[in-house]
Amino acid sequence: MRFFAVLVLFLLSGALFALSVGDDLAVSVRQGELRSAPGFLSRIDARLTYGAAVTVLGVQGDWTRVRVESTGDEGWMHATAVLPPRELNLADADRRDSGASSDEIALAGRGFSEQVEREYEEQESLDFGPVDDMEGLLVPVSELSEFLGAIGAEIAPEAE
Repeated sequence: MRFFAVLVLFLLSGALFALSVGDDLAVSVRQGELRSAPGFLSRIDARLTYGAAVTVLGVQGDWTRVRVESTGDEGWMHATAVLPPRELNLADADRRDSGASSDEIALAGRGFSEQVEREYEEQESLDFGPVDDMEGLLVPVSELSEFLGAIGAEIAPEAE
């Protein structure tokens, strides 16, 4: 259990690259959350799609204050939800939108193109239904907070 807890905390930890004010980034997750303050429990003001262009306004720990280029909205995103556009698999790194449908993005997340998935379906009769179901799962913030608190207690139990 300790290994799992450490792995989860590592995955939830800081950004994998340094961010600077003025950097141009793009949303690197299927749906990025623009929050009112730096924290997972902060109000979500907007949801941004994969490839949406943002500019760094500031950095606070693992949180990045950004301006959305298409709307001018400002808010906070976790550093793991953004990357430099050149690191995304966009046809054109300068595009402000990926131009991909949500189904195409889901396929890309699995590492498949539509053609590859069709070939698998024809040859292997694979069912991606369970993956699609998992992508639609939403965990309430209260449950996530409780889970993270339990992990913290497991890793660093209070001194007796």
